[in-house]
Amino acid sequence: MAHRGSHTLLFALLLLAVPLQAAAQLAPPRLVVEGEEAAEDVAPREPPPPAAAPVTPAPAVARPAAALPAARAPGSARPPTSGPAAAAPEPLPAASGQVPSATPDPGPAPPAAAEVRLPPAERARRIIPVSTTYAQLMRRWGERRDALRDGDPARADAAAEALLAARRELGIENLVPLALAEARAVSRALDSALTAEAVAHGQLAVALAPDLPDAHLALARARFAEAPGRPAPALAALRDTALAAARDPQTRRAFLADVLAAALAAAVTCAVAVLVLLLARRLPLLVHDFHHLPLVRGTARVQAAFLAIVLLAAPIAFGLGPLVTLAVLALAAWPYLARAERAVATAALAALLAVPWASSAAARTTAWTGTLAERVQAVEHGAASDEDAAALEAAAGAPAPAAVHAALGRLAKRRGALAAALRHYRAAAEADERAPELSVNLGNALFLAEDLEGARAAYLAASDRAAGDPLVLGAANYGLSKLYLRTADMERSAAAREKAEAQAGAFLRAHGSDDDFSANRWLVDLPVPEARLEALANGDGAAGRVRAWAEARLAGALPRAALPWAGAGFLAALWLLSALVPRLGPSRACEGCGGPACRRCGPASEVRCGQCVNAFERRGLVDARDRLRKETQVRRHARVSALSTRILALVGGGAGQLWRGAPVRGALLLLALLFLGFVVWFWRGVLPPPQATPWVLAGKLAVAAPLALLVWGLAVRDAFRRTR
Repeated sequence: MAHRGSHTLLFALLLLAVPLQAAAQLAPPRLVVEGEEAAEDVAPREPPPPAAAPVTPAPAVARPAAALPAARAPGSARPPTSGPAAAAPEPLPAASGQVPSATPDPGPAPPAAAEVRLPPAERARRIIPVSTTYAQLMRRWGERRDALRDGDPARADAAAEALLAARRELGIENLVPLALAEARAVSRALDSALTAEAVAHGQLAVALAPDLPDAHLALARARFAEAPGRPAPALAALRDTALAAARDPQTRRAFLADVLAAALAAAVTCAVAVLVLLLARRLPLLVHDFHHLPLVRGTARVQAAFLAIVLLAAPIAFGLGPLVTLAVLALAAWPYLARAERAVATAALAALLAVPWASSAAARTTAWTGTLAERVQAVEHGAASDEDAAALEAAAGAPAPAAVHAALGRLAKRRGALAAALRHYRAAAEADERAPELSVNLGNALFLAEDLEGARAAYLAASDRAAGDPLVLGAANYGLSKLYLRTADMERSAAAREKAEAQAGAFLRAHGSDDDFSANRWLVDLPVPEARLEALANGDGAAGRVRAWAEARLAGALPRAALPWAGAGFLAALWLLSALVPRLGPSRACEGCGGPACRRCGPASEVRCGQCVNAFERRGLVDARDRLRKETQVRRHARVSALSTRILALVGGGAGQLWRGAPVRGALLLLALLFLGFVVWFWRGVLPPPQATPWVLAGKLAVAAPLALLVWGLAVRDAFRRTR
């Protein structure tokens, strides 16, 4: 009997295992129902049937289940199966509406896995709403400061973790003021030789504001102080500093402002120096030929020279501006210039003509500090208080631009104020109906407000208006994939997620999450595009005022509208004058004594004056004493020319090459030296940031000053080699 009882028990256990295995093979993947796994973990197991009384096992009742997406997007994380908000699931009703009995109920075969009805959307895991406020975030910061003051590192670390958690929940990208405070703490720790504490402060600064260059720079300093023999971590932090500076619009535009201001100042100074040096080198020839004019032929040479200089300075006396004055200098020196010198003079005049346009373009490119775009960027990406938001709305005026409403809408959505977010998003859409990123953000707000139909319509509208923008298309498809997942449309969810990963995978992985069900991480918002911020930064017309100021400074009393056309016509007239120069027969510089080789004054050749021709080419016309005197004059001219070239090279770099007759090389060397010199001159910054970093300011000098010395050394070396 015992042997037969054991066989009966084994047969009963096999019958129990068969339905369970069949159910496990037929049950498809399903959505995570809120609190379901937690309930399964704590559910008590049924005791096994007693061995002495075998019973007929009842078939297992299969419960409805929903399938997860069939294909996961590459790089996406597996959705979690439990969370802090999980609760016990409600009992699922049977198909007939009655509780199933333990006895087998003969009936139709169970449906296939594909035909199992999916759970409704409201039974999917709940998106965690925002529960943290800006005041609580600042309270965590205060707790950390108090803990550090009391010397309690454990409590300070706990407050820092709570602070970072509040930052993530509120969707704040950069806590700039707090990160700057931590960067200053790095400096204090390094001054006290507390390298480990400095590294901790630097790491927290980077975590608080990943896009702040000063935070990465402070971490680099701490890393280098911690391990000077291992520069790799410090170099990596310096690389992150450069990348953060490239991402930050204020730092990037401040750097561009310094570079463009130095370039404009160098171009103007170089153009003036080129024209003045070219005329000064040919001024003796101009004065000589001016004395041959019929009106001044009978006067003394000194009087003729004085009159020529007065005529050259006449535009200044009449208030015609520096551009007309330099144009007159170029016209006066034009017949005496070589072809390369004429090309350099033309480039100098063209650069002066382009200064108003270039200055206006530079103003448009670098406008940021103090503009409405700066406030929009701070509110959208930083931790803005209610006062900051009200100040932005007041500064924008009525009606406010679409970018302002978009930033305020994102701020309200990040704080969980969905009604205010929807109001701002709709106001932004009324101001700019063709902004597709607004539709994405509007869809996210509607999604969180449980208006799934409205969210779907907004996502589809964003896709229609995207005009091929991969970021907008990716964010819209990402929202659609989450929406279809909530409504248990697994096939469409997987297809939309695959498109999103292909279009903007890196952005979505950086700003979205499948594991974090908080409202600001489950869905991905789009920021205001940089092109719209640039338009907002230039909305005050500062670029036009800069151009008008430059034109007034250069043109003087000339009409500004005629400046570009008149300048282009003047340059064309100069090159037409080149064809008439051989007929005019201007004087040439004698290659021996440097005097004017004028055929009107005697038997001069193309390269020598009449005295040198008589002394060196025609033997016997002058006595030996006069010939020796002329040779002494030739040697003196050579020494003076070499000395002046070297002095100009020492003073102005490429100015020596310009004076020596190498205009292209001299102009390029002079321009490079002036550019680096103005970078050093503007080392504090033309548009300095609100929190200027001494290390960055010193870095400008550390880079520009050695390069300037190198260029100056090359110019001096070349000038001395030419005059050897």
